[in-house]
Amino acid sequence: MKRLGFLILLIISTAAAAQQQGIGLRLGDPMGLSYKKYFGRTHAIEFGVGSVPANWHNSYYINSFQEYPRYDNYRYQNHTVQSTLYLQARYLFHYNIPVQNMEGKLEWYWGGGAMLKTSKIQYRYQNSEAPFASSRDIINDIDLGPEGIIGLEYTFQDVPMTVFGETSLFLEIADRPATIRGFGGLGVRYNFFKR
Repeated sequence: MKRLGFLILLIISTAAAAQQQGIGLRLGDPMGLSYKKYFGRTHAIEFGVGSVPANWHNSYYINSFQEYPRYDNYRYQNHTVQSTLYLQARYLFHYNIPVQNMEGKLEWYWGGGAMLKTSKIQYRYQNSEAPFASSRDIINDIDLGPEGIIGLEYTFQDVPMTVFGETSLFLEIADRPATIRGFGGLGVRYNFFKR
């Protein structure tokens, strides 16, 4: 995982020598790296890679256990999320928000994309016929689906930095079809250009 993160960072930082791009950090769900490439003033693509703390989304993993058919005769006890990786790809449309006497540029944006999340979860459970015996399983959970995004972005006038806040809805089509989940985050990017 560390090698993958280092490789992605190396590729993005090498590519960032060109114009109209930014790289930064995103805090929220997920937390990680954000890379954005602008096409003119109204279009952009964004790629993200990240993770979340192990104790996030507890109810999601409890519900997942209860929906796995192989655990129909078992009682959930607890779970531990051992690792999580998010990959996001988005196409965004930007619109200027004119504000008098404001230095910098304020924009709102919306778009669509795809998200892939992989998690390794260890479940602990009991057989209802043998209540004192516990068992453990490790599940590799893969969630995939489209994502709709809306957000705000402010680019400073004299500093090559952008701050942003966004929210998104994710429609899961793989693992738990038709499950809708909300995500959000705040972040900052260093721009390799002046917008």
